[in-house]
Amino acid sequence: MVLPAEITCADDRRFALREANPGDMLDLIEAAGSAASSAAWMRYALMICSVSAIDGKPVMMPTTKEAVRELGRRVGNGGMDALSRVHYPDDEPDNTQSGSELDTAKN
Repeated sequence: MVLPAEITCADDRRFALREANPGDMLDLIEAAGSAASSAAWMRYALMICSVSAIDGKPVMMPTTKEAVRELGRRVGNGGMDALSRVHYPDDEPDNTQSGSELDTAKN
């Protein structure tokens, strides 16, 4: 999957994005420590680590679990929503169904 060079989130912040290369992935696995065995943690961290700049200010690739957390705090909920749409577009809810179809799907 190819990420766009830049995205804008709901609060109008701009995130420049980078693709993780194999070296980045190894660094992230090392930084994650025991959390590396959690697919959910790694998926979330990979989205966070794809941010290379916020509003034009460069962001270093996190090299520790705490640095991943800190960048995640800077990205925030709105940023994570925007990142998830580009990283995992197939996970988007299908809002094309009618209300009765959605109710049926829930039951």
